[in-house]
Amino acid sequence: MISRSNFIIIGSTGRNTGKTEFACQLIGQYARDHQVYGVKVVTIDPNEGNCPRGGKGCGICTSLKGDYEITDEKIVDPTKDTSRMLMAGAFKVYFLRVSVHALEKGLKALLKLIPDHALTVCESNSIRKVIEPGLFLVIKNLNERKVKQSCAEVVHLADKVIDFHDMNWNFHPDRILIKNQAWILREQATAVILAGGRSSRMGTDKSMLDVNGQPLIAHIAHQLDGHFDEIIIGANDPSKYAFLNYPVIADVEKDQGPLMGIYSCLMASASEVNFITACDIPEMNLKLIHNMINISGDADIVMPVSENDHYEPLYAVYRKSVIPEAKLVLEGDGRRITELLGRVRVKFISFSDTAWYQNLNLVDDYHVYIKKGNLDKCFRQKDVTE
Repeated sequence: MISRSNFIIIGSTGRNTGKTEFACQLIGQYARDHQVYGVKVVTIDPNEGNCPRGGKGCGICTSLKGDYEITDEKIVDPTKDTSRMLMAGAFKVYFLRVSVHALEKGLKALLKLIPDHALTVCESNSIRKVIEPGLFLVIKNLNERKVKQSCAEVVHLADKVIDFHDMNWNFHPDRILIKNQAWILREQATAVILAGGRSSRMGTDKSMLDVNGQPLIAHIAHQLDGHFDEIIIGANDPSKYAFLNYPVIADVEKDQGPLMGIYSCLMASASEVNFITACDIPEMNLKLIHNMINISGDADIVMPVSENDHYEPLYAVYRKSVIPEAKLVLEGDGRRITELLGRVRVKFISFSDTAWYQNLNLVDDYHVYIKKGNLDKCFRQKDVTE
């Protein structure tokens, strides 16, 4: 799988979703300050007839000779999707027609035409099979139940499924941002970093452990920055974390455990949806976080669970709807998050890729993490120079 964080792919469940308009608004937002490339991909399966949309078609698909063909759009024609991207301000727009059996081959040819780090807005479903983009969005027309096959095959990979109804999206292009020349999305949510623990097993304050010259809590906050409307710190010493320039929320009642920290931060949060993490998980899996938020619509808590049935209540999504039940547990002298789970709607999400995950409870855990980070840097440097 080819990885390109500078690519954003916009797919759809069918026609009439405003997909091209969404792409054009994105291009218009950033074309003034960046060279933004536009791409439209049409995937052709000779076994499925002459036109992906059915019927006789327009001849675009039947005229394909060979595995793929790339056209550099030059014509200004508001009836063509590629021309609309050009009119929106794209530096260049490419139209890739490609056989479904040659997706990777066609993609590699396309990438030779686009600078490695150039911001690229791509309309396609099928191309997601062969590229890992910075973001993959799928727009769903709520008036149509049927999902076209090309979308059904990849929709589970979407970072966000956007509803389209009455000519409006429920998630707008202005919530798509650029960070370090990569596409990210800003969730309508709050990120909470809990730093109120005693770090008794570590023997020193875990939140202030040095990671690449900065405190661990700053390392975590930097990864979350831009992805949320708000970031807050759950701690009882506001002055200690003033350097982060985020609100610091003290427990309503001190020394009552992590459930009290969650309850206090949910009370202070400006968002209905909240991602909550402990301050001893150094690497944020943003794909997993966005996925948990995506599926939180009918749940009060979305919690990851690993293949060995290890639950992560301090790396989970909590809605404000848990506040009344959390209060009852706390008023009954309960302190454990597990006491809350049986009282609310919980959705568990499995994750098998545990390579990213590490919880720093002990000094040895910290040393292993730092050593691994240095080794990774050495390997990356070796790859670059060879």
